[in-house]
Amino acid sequence: MPSFPGARDRHPFHMHDMIRSQPARVEEAIRRVQASDFGLSVARARHLVLTGCGTSFHAAMYGARILQAAARAGAVVEAVHAYDLANRPLPSGRPTILGVSHSGSTPTTNQALARAKRAGHRVLGVCGLPDTKMVDIATDLLVVGSMHDRSWANTMSYTTQLIAFASLASQQRRDWVDLTRDITRTSQVIRKTLQAERAVREIARRVARHDKVTFLGAGFDEITAAEAALKIRETCGLTASAYHPEQFLHGPFLSLDRTEYIVFLRSLEDGTRADAVRRVLSKTGAEVTVIGEHPRALIRLPAIHPYLRPILSVIPMQFLAYYAALARHANPDIMRTDIPRLRAGVAALFH
Repeated sequence: MPSFPGARDRHPFHMHDMIRSQPARVEEAIRRVQASDFGLSVARARHLVLTGCGTSFHAAMYGARILQAAARAGAVVEAVHAYDLANRPLPSGRPTILGVSHSGSTPTTNQALARAKRAGHRVLGVCGLPDTKMVDIATDLLVVGSMHDRSWANTMSYTTQLIAFASLASQQRRDWVDLTRDITRTSQVIRKTLQAERAVREIARRVARHDKVTFLGAGFDEITAAEAALKIRETCGLTASAYHPEQFLHGPFLSLDRTEYIVFLRSLEDGTRADAVRRVLSKTGAEVTVIGEHPRALIRLPAIHPYLRPILSVIPMQFLAYYAALARHANPDIMRTDIPRLRAGVAALFH
């Protein structure tokens, strides 16, 4: 079982440092993309499959959506989990496979890339650190950072991956002037978003008293909801789920009661249907908090290009997971490895 180096036993834990470091880390990622020619390798692919595990798979999902939006006519971009690429039939037609990993040493991701390479696929990588195992597998590797995410509940590694994909997409579409402009000010807007920490801390204390929490989000926010559920389970083990809000009404809603807390991510694009969903959620007795750009959101996010919203909307979710862990007397950095029955699951991540 791998041990956590330099563990802390009180606030601020490493996760807190990493969340607060994101403006600088995002600026570095943007510079690294701009200084590379990796975008040319991505643009060459007529069929691109992004892959990864855990938080990096959520980044791959985001990357697939934004790169598909930027792609030339006829190109296909999709996300497939590394487990499936490593163990199931590879996609037909020999698409380019792009692996995403902060550490560059995620076993399942590297196994998927190595298998694809042996089968004759062109293999690319987006990695958070230099000199990793992925460099020996990928034909072309984009390193988006120079600092290891010090918490096992990765935060800054996620947002750097997102901004890297947004920057790569903007390189493919010179007509996306608004996106390119907002990329340059992303770190500034992140600093403003970090000011929500105190308000989110109060919400986290309420969340921590519930038996379970569900995150709802549409569009890009559906990915953020999935990442939020992953983070809160990683940090403190609170039962968490993520759904598209319309999908939640089709079944999961029927088990909703006062023991469940709902976090609803709402953008400016969400219309009257979202209002209706919000009303029916409240009638169940469940506590509902709205976070996003919407005027009636309890935690209001700064305005930014819709493609960049996940970089902002995940920050309150990171604080929520962090402070829920503190409220439940858990160390958010160590993925609950202080609980013997859970250690084997964490150990499996490293083999």
